[in-house]
Amino acid sequence: MFGLLQPDKVKVGQRIKEIKESMNLSFTELGNRLGIKKPTISSYVQGYALAPESVINQLSSISGKPVGWFYFGDIEEYIADYLQLKGQNRVVQEHPEVVKAIKEEFYTGEFKNPAWENEVGYPMEEFIDDYFYELQQEVIKEELQKMVRDQIKNLPIADELSKQKKDEAVTVITSGIIEYMNVAGEFNYEKKDDMIKVVKEEVAKFDFFENSKFEDKYLIGKLINILSDNQQTIQLLNHLSKELTDRTFTGLFGGEELVETIQTLRPGLINLSNKISDDQLEDWFEK
Repeated sequence: MFGLLQPDKVKVGQRIKEIKESMNLSFTELGNRLGIKKPTISSYVQGYALAPESVINQLSSISGKPVGWFYFGDIEEYIADYLQLKGQNRVVQEHPEVVKAIKEEFYTGEFKNPAWENEVGYPMEEFIDDYFYELQQEVIKEELQKMVRDQIKNLPIADELSKQKKDEAVTVITSGIIEYMNVAGEFNYEKKDDMIKVVKEEVAKFDFFENSKFEDKYLIGKLINILSDNQQTIQLLNHLSKELTDRTFTGLFGGEELVETIQTLRPGLINLSNKISDDQLEDWFEK
């Protein structure tokens, strides 16, 4: 009936006691409602024995609490306990929004996703694993960006760098590290020391005074790269001009102003690239 996460007898007993007290019932009265003797119900409340499924189902019926609550507490507690059991303590402690996001993915309004509901009405462990993997990558990206920014702040040349140069460096360095982690299969938020070590190495060897090249397998990266170069920007505008007006754009006689205006989009694209994940980029376009 249960997966990797097992009910804690003491906590189950505490929840039964909570229901008993909320209904203002004695052990004898509660036992009578459940059809069991006082010593038996007492052993469940004291955490000496785990109440069987039949008793939990009756308690759920008379209290209105879901079966899963008696075994694991509220759904967020259940998700957090499962993730911690899997060794994801830092994520749970530092990013409680991850637990909330998994819960919200399981529910659509007040309706559950029935394909991922286990026998006690809570999300299946496989569902938590799958969705957590996606969320963990977003959390790691956010953490890496913070680490890279902190390392850049401490560089001797930090004052010489514009905000745009710093933002470019954050995006390029973070993307490179994530690409490495993807290939190596080393996405693990718990390994913070390893992440810091890699960040320090990548920041130290990065050339802040060269034009940065962004990962261009997605359109956003291609646009960022194109807009860093005047000639490529002119070619892009020429292509758009031919497509939209059937006229050639030369970039001369005032066209430079249009080139410069279009290139002002580049910082915004870099900022957008910092915020979104590869999975989101995949969803933007047909595969």
